[in-house]
Amino acid sequence: MLETNPDGNPLLSIIIPAFNESQGIETVLNELCSEPALKEAEIVVVDDGSTDGTAEKVSQFPCVRLIRHARNMGYGTAITSGMRVSNGQYVIWFDADGQHRVQDLLNLASTLIAEKLDYCIGVREGNSYQEPRRVFGKQVLNIAVKLAVGKSVGDFNSGLRGFRRQVIRKYLHLLPHGFGASTTTTLLMIERGYTGREVPITTRSRIGVSSVNPIVDGIKTLLLVLRIFMLFKAMYFFGGIGLLFILVGAIYGGAKAITQHLGFPVLSAILIVFGIQAVFFGLLADQISALRREKFE
Repeated sequence: MLETNPDGNPLLSIIIPAFNESQGIETVLNELCSEPALKEAEIVVVDDGSTDGTAEKVSQFPCVRLIRHARNMGYGTAITSGMRVSNGQYVIWFDADGQHRVQDLLNLASTLIAEKLDYCIGVREGNSYQEPRRVFGKQVLNIAVKLAVGKSVGDFNSGLRGFRRQVIRKYLHLLPHGFGASTTTTLLMIERGYTGREVPITTRSRIGVSSVNPIVDGIKTLLLVLRIFMLFKAMYFFGGIGLLFILVGAIYGGAKAITQHLGFPVLSAILIVFGIQAVFFGLLADQISALRREKFE
């Protein structure tokens, strides 16, 4: 059973972001509030500007702390709001659509606390339900994440994950307002060298209708890929582009100068100068992103 700390604060806080989840939120909260092992846990639901009565249903549960946004501000902002008001030594993210199982939450929490880890990520097993419209976007992100950290990550955007609160609160300023908070925290924990583990979980089909828009969220996925490289691999991104322009300019200019005997072409010189500028811009961007990551450390 998860007990309270000596200072009276809960050992565990469960953060549930919810936007128009009136169909599933009651089932989720019934499961959590009826679990004896979570009797002392703090449950925080952040209603992110719902218009379907989600907040009214949450308010019926005295065991739950409700935070309301006046308008929809995005998944990342809802998660951040919940973590800012939470009091637990450890915080766990949990979806409001019924996909996650309480037994997986307990397993993840037990692993996180017993092993005194900084973070723990739930990795969806092969028999888990997966939204068909998200498969392609996840594959694109998977490639970007692998390039950013230099290795494969089991489940970089799983919504069931836990952190030591004092660790994750250092990086709240880096979380995107909407899509991508899960991916960003995965990369942060790995890149900053924190101690963590992956725990297998099984997800169910969601309750209610997903708010995912294939076109809009596809664009957001591409922007997130770009954001990942700007935050974690700025030098590789701009440096790679710069070296490519320098190489193309040098080869093209050298070939023209040798074959036509008219000197080094202006276009080649422009390409090389642009490439050099891109390399130095990459150095500058890398220093800025490093300062952002280390801002509150």
